[in-house]
Amino acid sequence: MNKIDKALKFLDKNKPADAYKLLTSVKNKTSEVKFLTAESLRYSGDFIKAVGQYESALRRCADNYLTTEILIGLASCLRTLGETKRALEVILKAKKIITKFKFSDLKQDVELELAMILRASGKLDASLKLLDKLYVTYKKQKNIPGLGFISWARGGIYRLQGKFECGIAEFKKSVEIARKLKDKATLGYAYFGLAGIMRISGDVYLSEKYYRLAGGIFKNSQDLFAKAYAFCGLANALRQKGDYDNAYKLYLQADKLYSQINDKPDLGFVKWGIGTILQKQGKLKNALNYFNQAEKLFKGYDEKRGLYLSQFSKSQVLYLLGQVKKADALFDKTYTSAKKEGLYTYLESFT
Repeated sequence: MNKIDKALKFLDKNKPADAYKLLTSVKNKTSEVKFLTAESLRYSGDFIKAVGQYESALRRCADNYLTTEILIGLASCLRTLGETKRALEVILKAKKIITKFKFSDLKQDVELELAMILRASGKLDASLKLLDKLYVTYKKQKNIPGLGFISWARGGIYRLQGKFECGIAEFKKSVEIARKLKDKATLGYAYFGLAGIMRISGDVYLSEKYYRLAGGIFKNSQDLFAKAYAFCGLANALRQKGDYDNAYKLYLQADKLYSQINDKPDLGFVKWGIGTILQKQGKLKNALNYFNQAEKLFKGYDEKRGLYLSQFSKSQVLYLLGQVKKADALFDKTYTSAKKEGLYTYLESFT
């Protein structure tokens, strides 16, 4: 068995770090090797490095089918990093290729990623419409893993729309499917979904339970993003419970992992969380420093929810510091922008 085949087996077994180590030892860096290297980095949660590998693979690639696979992976990374406009451009290129060359087996992958990009861009109705269409297709095909993913994705949209009962039902469907398939990764993300929706709907204790379940699944995982997500999510739940000391410790662990994979948008939410704790403790100048860090991290990415959230928090602290005019001006500006984007009602739900 050659190194490429071994790397594919590692990826199938959710061992992306092992696949990456093996692929870096391959001397002939073909487009396929670059693509698989990018995939191993993406599955490890190292999206910035993955983007570099995907782009390198594209420059060397002369095969239209492989090019489409590369574009799908690249779009996924860009979406996760908050670069939704660029992600949309990439996935539409992939769509043109599959239409021209009739790569029907990749059509659903492209449409699914397009739905996820629409969701990340705030175009929730359009995303849900496409996901519903894919759900019907997967059901006809008896594609059980696909149905589990669609339920998870729909649950996230319902959460963003404030339709919590619908969201919980979808996340529970995803949990049920993942358990039947013994798919730990999908189960972990379904728990993340339940934890998030429980937290913002007021059941912080049940939220903590689901975050801990997800954290247990990813504890020994090679997916650094998922591990960081578990730390950050649990920190959010504990913060809302008033357990600031333990929340702070978890934020620091999330900070370390997000920094390791250079995930700036999610790192921004960690900085915001730490700032919120410091604000609650009356350490206003330190809190303002963290909110400034969060704002800086969100800028340059299409993460307006986080940007507005950090600016709202800044305005509160400025007011408490006696800088009333500055606070009022920032609050009014942020409120106007957030209202225009339709984000001013559910901002807390994005943390």
